[in-house]
Amino acid sequence: MRYVIELSPSGKTFEAGDELLLDAMLASDLAVPFSCRRGACGSCKVVVAEGEYRARRLAPDAPAPCYPLAANEMLLCQSHACTDMRLEIPGWSLDTPALVFDARVLSKQAIGPDVIELVLLPDAPVAVRAGQYLKFRLEHGDMRSFSIANLPAEDGGRLVFQIRRVSGGYFSEGILDGLAPGDRLQLEGPFGACTWQDDDAAAVVLFATGTGYAGIKPILLTALKRNREVTLYWGGAHSADFYDSAFLDQAALEHPRFRWHPVRSSEGRVQEVALSHGHPWEVAQVYACGNGAMLSQVRTQCLEAGLPGHRFVAEAFVASGRSSAETVLPAFDPIWEKVGPRYSLDGMLAAREKSIRALAAIASRLKVGMTTGQALEMAAGQLQTMGASHTWHPTYIRFGADTVRPPREGIDRQRRLRPSDIVVVDLGPVWDGYEGDYGDTFVFGDSPLHLACTTALHQVFDETRQAWLRGLTGRELYDFAEQSAVAKGWRLARNLAGHRLADFPHALFESKQLAELEIPPSEMAWVLEIQLCHPTEPVGGFFEDMLMLPTSVTARQDAERGNGH
Repeated sequence: MRYVIELSPSGKTFEAGDELLLDAMLASDLAVPFSCRRGACGSCKVVVAEGEYRARRLAPDAPAPCYPLAANEMLLCQSHACTDMRLEIPGWSLDTPALVFDARVLSKQAIGPDVIELVLLPDAPVAVRAGQYLKFRLEHGDMRSFSIANLPAEDGGRLVFQIRRVSGGYFSEGILDGLAPGDRLQLEGPFGACTWQDDDAAAVVLFATGTGYAGIKPILLTALKRNREVTLYWGGAHSADFYDSAFLDQAALEHPRFRWHPVRSSEGRVQEVALSHGHPWEVAQVYACGNGAMLSQVRTQCLEAGLPGHRFVAEAFVASGRSSAETVLPAFDPIWEKVGPRYSLDGMLAAREKSIRALAAIASRLKVGMTTGQALEMAAGQLQTMGASHTWHPTYIRFGADTVRPPREGIDRQRRLRPSDIVVVDLGPVWDGYEGDYGDTFVFGDSPLHLACTTALHQVFDETRQAWLRGLTGRELYDFAEQSAVAKGWRLARNLAGHRLADFPHALFESKQLAELEIPPSEMAWVLEIQLCHPTEPVGGFFEDMLMLPTSVTARQDAERGNGH
């Protein structure tokens, strides 16, 4: 018997019979989130609004879902329809949001001696996180990137940009001057990892220089809306550089927990002024947007003052260049390295940065005496509050002897973290439609064996990544890693053998392991996984990261993250 399944709120329908609902949806060419197909990752979780279903019984050793199911939720990969149904997929659109879209100029006005406010209205609403930016696609593959200086969802969908006029600037003089209401522009995005982190009620400290303020303003607006304690330090050369001072002064009157400080260059640097004000850096949340030198100095000095590394969130303005969609995709192998319609270098880099930040946040919350089950629940909550919409693979946390177990083996959820212990954390979150994947090993106490494990682990990873630069195939990489591990007195667990990464879900395109690949893997498409086990003791370590050239983060950002000239 066939049943009609409606997807709300789109109204789209498909039919399902005895097959799993996930299989029926994919057969109907519906873009649905999924990954593991084992009921472990939670990617295909849906809300059952109407109808009845039958759940497939999970294997006894199957990992528990990262996000526990509520009474009205089910997993598509583990469920069969028993009646007609109506389902909702939280945080997911069946119509894949366009990476490139058109917008119409609404207005343009000077808001400072050399700053222009440009307001656009996209043809369709664009989902934007506070702090993200968009690329303006220009002729001949050129582009310029600008931060979104408002909260579009609360501003009629409008996109506001604050653009500094630069003498001889290709966009700010050659194009911006000629724009008039009604003109149309093509944009790409949104992108960016400097976004609002809704993880606790920490005091917020904001740093900006010049028009870097445009990227900070939406974060400020969000903090004010949530009645957070927030302080802004805005650096500029002259009083006229603080072009939004009227708004900030009024906001300070209306919000007693908000203060802002214009910092002229003749008075010192923004971080010097902030550090003199005695903020509780150990529990603060810092956001910064401006030139790279400022960001480096702010980060260094705030961390020295006690700020945890994962609580520093930043975006740098650098030189402009070509669009990622045109410079990256042609390098991928058309068979083994397929990507989806929203793949972009910016999106992948942002997902990586957010995953690293999430891992650090989770590691900082691991406490002696905590059980593995409690750690997994804490990690799931941390990912959700930081904005992960799904996990494309289960979150894995291993204590002690469980660190030698492969991910699909069951673990002791009641095992407690000891004062002298070794811990593996492996995350696979989805951020704004892009897959992140990052894992590392942490040592509690000072066991020489545990410390030796983490040292060897990172050495093997670094040496294998260097071997990749010589053009080795995926299979050759893991042969090399195995030899490197043995030379250091450890065993490489080859059942963790690397995998694809792309815009979510990459399972639609390819699920081949990196160790099976007979071609040199491209950067930004594969994750290198290294798991080491001691040959005789129950001690293991794990580290993974996306394969990328050593200069990729800085060089690629230099080519793509523009400052609007």
